[in-house]
Amino acid sequence: MLKSKIMSRRSKLQIYKTLLSPVVTYGAETWTLTTAEENALRRFERKICGPVVDKGVWRIRYNSELCKLVGGEGIVMFIKA
Repeated sequence: MLKSKIMSRRSKLQIYKTLLSPVVTYGAETWTLTTAEENALRRFERKICGPVVDKGVWRIRYNSELCKLVGGEGIVMFIKA
């Protein structure tokens, strides 16, 4: 569903903020977050937001761009806080 091109980015972000983020972060204070898990969570966020065209070339979004789109800190920073 989140990979669908039919659904708008705004709708995907709304679903992410209201449903997925609370589920993923539930019990996060008891986790030992490894680098591999951090990378997996960041990839999950990037799939929702999608790539961007920069000077005619497609690239993945930077973490700062993801934070702006998500409306705050990324999920990894939220868990670490």
